[in-house]
Parts: sequence; structure tokens; C-alpha cells
Amino acid sequence: MPTPTTYSETTETNIYWNLLKGLSNNVKTQLVRKLKKSLLVKQDKDESYDETVQVAYFELLKKLNTYKNYTAGWDGENAVPLSKKVIQNFNLVLEHIDRRLLVGLTIYPEINGSLLVDSQKREAGISLGETHFSYYEIENGVVSGEDKIPFSVDEFSRIVTQINR
Repeated sequence: MPTPTTYSETTETNIYWNLLKGLSNNVKTQLVRKLKKSLLVKQDKDESYDETVQVAYFELLKKLNTYKNYTAGWDGENAVPLSKKVIQNFNLVLEHIDRRLLVGLTIYPEINGSLLVDSQKREAGISLGETHFSYYEIENGVVSGEDKIPFSVDEFSRIVTQINR
């Protein structure tokens, strides 16, 4: 584990470190540094930032790091690994989205190489592909959504705001 310089940094680093159980020390160190750097920037911009937001962001990073190592047949059948472009797209989202929107989201790989971003607050999800994404939501028994939306961080963030309220 990296050597912290202050008590508060020690506490913060231990929180992050525990979230990364099972990853190599090198990967842990890289992710902790990346997270701490990005959180300092976000905290400067937004005083309402809290630990829940940090944990949500970090959990998504951890899952993405795990899923990107899946190989062909990861489901025991014919699933393909996550597409590198899908991983790149989701990393862009994580870098640029208002991180408060990430609270209540989780991710899962899909057998076709795309990524399911699932809301734990509502019956809703987004399927992120290489160039497009689709979403669905179920409210009062009514299913709605849209298919083949061209990917952009802004448009993806708009849909996350809509489905994860």
C-alpha cells in the first residue's frame, strides 16, 4: 500500500484500498491515485460532495476493471469480452459526468460485448455499445425507452439523470 502523508490521507486511502480487494497492488495504487486526483478537482467545484459519491464512483471503476479482463466465453457459453471501445466510452462517462448521478448505479457485462448500466433506484437501465446506446425504464407498469442513440457523454449523462432520479 502507498505510504500516506497525513492521518486523514491514511483513513481515506484505507477506505479506497478496502474497496479494491482482489486487485493487484499495482492496479490498486493506480486507481487510488486516479480517484484521489479526480475527487480533489470535483471537491473544489462542489462542496456537496460526500463519501457516498466517492464510493459509488470507485465501485464502478472496480467493476469495470474486473469486467475488462473477461475473456471469450466468460459466461460458460459464447459470451464475448467487453469491447475496448465500450470500456473507453464508459471511462469517458466516469471522467466527465456529475458523479452524484452515479449513486445507485451498477454495471454488468452483456454477452454481446456491451455494458449494462443498471439503476438500483428504479426499474431502468442503459445498454452501452461502441457507437450507440439504448435505454429502458418501467414506471407504473409502462415500459418506455429509446434505441440506438449515438453515444456522447452529454447525451449519456442526460439519460442517466432521467433514469436514476
